[in-house]
Amino acid sequence: MQLTPVTAVGLFVALAGFTLLDRTRRALGSGDRDPIGPRSTDLREHAWKWAVPTILLVFVAAEGNSLASIGWRIESVDRFLQQIGLGFLALTGLNVLTAPLWARVGDGGESLAAGIGSFASLSIPERLFVAFTAGATEETAFHGYALERLLALTGSVPFAGGATFLAFTLGHVGDTWDRHAALRIAQPALVTTLLYLWFRSLPALIAIHALNDAVGLLLAERFDDGARATDGDVSESDTDRSESATDSAESITDPAESVTDSAESDSAALSWLR
Repeated sequence: MQLTPVTAVGLFVALAGFTLLDRTRRALGSGDRDPIGPRSTDLREHAWKWAVPTILLVFVAAEGNSLASIGWRIESVDRFLQQIGLGFLALTGLNVLTAPLWARVGDGGESLAAGIGSFASLSIPERLFVAFTAGATEETAFHGYALERLLALTGSVPFAGGATFLAFTLGHVGDTWDRHAALRIAQPALVTTLLYLWFRSLPALIAIHALNDAVGLLLAERFDDGARATDGDVSESDTDRSESATDSAESITDPAESVTDSAESDSAALSWLR
């Protein structure tokens, strides 16, 4: 495959499109909102993500290629369901196994929990929409288009997989996810990249990604409650410190009172000398 101007621009859109879209929308007046909460729970922010795969489909048509060129392949229904099951188990199983390790890295997962907890205000259908949108748009861009085109251009699996994995991870650094959360997201990003190289089926990866995100978003209340409990503990701790400081201040005044009492007793004892 030869690199044409159309494919070059398509690769740029696939690898950097979500970041550019986010920055553009913030520049148009949404940047003054609260970083975690309003932006993450505004469904318009997620709906706009569909602009990236829509543009990429135009580029696929302009290249004269079919949907199969971006991984739209299903061998059979049985194989498709098997791929989804294996992929979902790989993602969730690895998350459970590595949880103790991640708890000792960075902020211990607090920022990731805060990001997931911010979706607690959404209804169940809204959370499922967010999960499906993430799976469909991100997999189409990073793996369906970018990985397939880089693989066809270079013939290098490590280069194509590494470039898309890096772009996928860095593309999540933004309003909802900070660098600590993005570090945690790097794990499923790597797993989905490897799964795509194994399956080479975009529909299967979309389903795996969407299911994985749906599980986390449907449990958002647990993360939100955890964050509130942590805040409550901090508040109680601050109160305890304040009370302790007050007691200490009172104890500091006691020696002064003792000195005064001692002086008065000494004065009474020496009164006979007058």
